Amino acid sequence: MPTTTPMRVIAGRVSLLWGGTRVIALLSIFLTQRLMDDVEIYEGWMSFLGHGDFPLFDHKWQYPPGAGAFLLVPHLLSDHYAVAFVALMVLVDAAIMAALLVARFRSPHVSWKGAWLWAAAAVIVGPIMFTRFDLLPTFFAIAAILLVARPAMSGASAAIGLFTKVWPGVMVLVLPRSSLRKGVISFVLTCLGLTVAFVVLFHNSFSFLGNQTARGLQVESVGALPYVIYHMTGRVVDVHLSYGSMQVTMAGAEIMGTALTLLGLALIVVIAFWRLSGRLDKVPAGDVGLAVVLVSLATSRVYSPQFNVWIIGVTCAALLAGATRMRRVAVILVGVSLLTQLVYPYFPSGLSDGSILIGTVQGLRIVGLVAATVIAVWRISPWRDLAKGPQRHSGGSSDVQGVDTTGHGDSDDDVRSLQGTAR
Repeated sequence: MPTTTPMRVIAGRVSLLWGGTRVIALLSIFLTQRLMDDVEIYEGWMSFLGHGDFPLFDHKWQYPPGAGAFLLVPHLLSDHYAVAFVALMVLVDAAIMAALLVARFRSPHVSWKGAWLWAAAAVIVGPIMFTRFDLLPTFFAIAAILLVARPAMSGASAAIGLFTKVWPGVMVLVLPRSSLRKGVISFVLTCLGLTVAFVVLFHNSFSFLGNQTARGLQVESVGALPYVIYHMTGRVVDVHLSYGSMQVTMAGAEIMGTALTLLGLALIVVIAFWRLSGRLDKVPAGDVGLAVVLVSLATSRVYSPQFNVWIIGVTCAALLAGATRMRRVAVILVGVSLLTQLVYPYFPSGLSDGSILIGTVQGLRIVGLVAATVIAVWRISPWRDLAKGPQRHSGGSSDVQGVDTTGHGDSDDDVRSLQGTAR
């Protein structure tokens, strides 16, 4: 009879891979000093944040107030801001790894794939993982998925994530209809509590809203791909540094950005309708979360390289479910993340210079992101099950072995409803 490798041995191997890839990523920071540019910007904001204010007139400040509170921590801990910041990011990264491993240990129905992928994430995403603060919102997004059986805690996690970088707020949609109300109430109350706290403790806490809405079409975004291709033919494309990123300023760019934003909002409304009508109750929570995040990114005016931290993180949460529908999507997203490293940090001027090589890489990256988004939305959609035709069901049994599919709220196993009831 074949022997089964003990879980602790597998966990040890995952941890070794995690440690090895982190060493590689951290050493890579020293080889590519431009990676620390944003950390220097963060440190410059301490003259405001350290005095209870937000940088109101700095267009680079585009983050919710929770991000400011977090960025203040390295300043309070050490006189060497950059070192303290990277160390803090490593701790958040370790917390994500620990959460994924705990999820695997707590349920026999959880797959190792998510833990293995996160262990390799530092090489897949690259060293930018530790020189931006995107690990923080990713942690709260993953927590919202892992805690789906405890809707109040899941909703609170999504709300805290919202206050660090907005996008984790959509994780409230991972909750099944039966517990959505409880999760939304927790989400709203947490948001209200955080709003009051930041208004009392800081000045200009919500000044980021003006800078967010004023952003143009970033050259790395999906909508900018036609301009990248046009530039590759030798024609001139107007690209300028604005709001901390290179933005296309040619005719049609604003219309493209607006159209994508409206498309993204429409798709999220559709997914929310599916959730409210119960059509997503058989879909694993992580799958829903990944689909919503991909829609948000594919239709955004901005697709910065560090956003791949979100993609890979939520993908890991989705892959925990043995019943996940996102395996093919995960493979595509790993490829997208690896290609992104060529665009930044290794050839950062390639797109603005009209490089054929980097333009081609960008095209593959965008095609991969869009393909992954379309597949992910299709995989969670009710139409997919209709297209497959009626399924056989044995008398009253659950569609996933050993998983309670009726309550979704059993606090004895935080990850049981990660499985959903999909075959």
